[in-house]
Amino acid sequence: MTDTKPGRIPVGDPIALRFDSEIKRRLEEMAAGIGPRRFGALIRVACHRLVSQPKAVGRGLEEARRLSEALRAIPLVMLKIKLEPDTAQEFAELAAAYDTTVSALMRIALYRFLEAPGRYKHPMLREADRTGLSDWVDVMVNPSTKQQVWRLAGRYGDKLNTALLRVALRRLLHEPGDLTRDLETIAPLRDLRPEIYVRANVHFDERLRDKLDALAARVGSNRAELMRLAAKRVLEEPGLIEQAVNREIFRSEKNQKHLLARHARRQARRLAQPD
Repeated sequence: MTDTKPGRIPVGDPIALRFDSEIKRRLEEMAAGIGPRRFGALIRVACHRLVSQPKAVGRGLEEARRLSEALRAIPLVMLKIKLEPDTAQEFAELAAAYDTTVSALMRIALYRFLEAPGRYKHPMLREADRTGLSDWVDVMVNPSTKQQVWRLAGRYGDKLNTALLRVALRRLLHEPGDLTRDLETIAPLRDLRPEIYVRANVHFDERLRDKLDALAARVGSNRAELMRLAAKRVLEEPGLIEQAVNREIFRSEKNQKHLLARHARRQARRLAQPD
């Protein structure tokens, strides 16, 4: 806010927020439909509405997170692995110890192997000649992981795919490592790339920013996640959004008369335009 730019409202320092590109486009369209330079006011209105209804925020965050996980889920394919009874039992016991499934452990095993395959030719050939394999174990893995394993195994001959699966599995059983961490980050089989958001700078006064941060701390979230929830809500239920945004724009006492007069002129021009 400066004396030379009376249209600006003293609403505090800018905060960098990040939105999904489609959400940001819809917010910009909604703001443009209300009037020029209304985007920041629209975001602040959305924030005010969010912090005024804190009881519903936790449930909204849970739904948003479930939707994000569903959208980032990767389809599964089944693989069959033939093991010795002792190895199959050890595999099942390890899964039970971590309260998970053998499929989740196999996804971790393959992820680790593909990240650092090392020397696998001779272990794979030894697995191909192994006897005493009688127990079948079904596991669900990412299709792209299956393709990578098949490609690596195919370098050294036909029908070595399951042998390479056993190599990866035995490495996991021999060196379990930090399975607790990997079960949280790898086993759920989500797209591990970060979600892509576009940036938008919005001015927030200190009081509103503190309310937002306090709510984030209370519900175990952060400012960015809360603002995405606020944006989603205001798009789904705009209510009397034009009035709310204009009140936010006109709340500067220093320039309120100037802004109200300018808004009235714009409204008059809009009403005078033929349909």
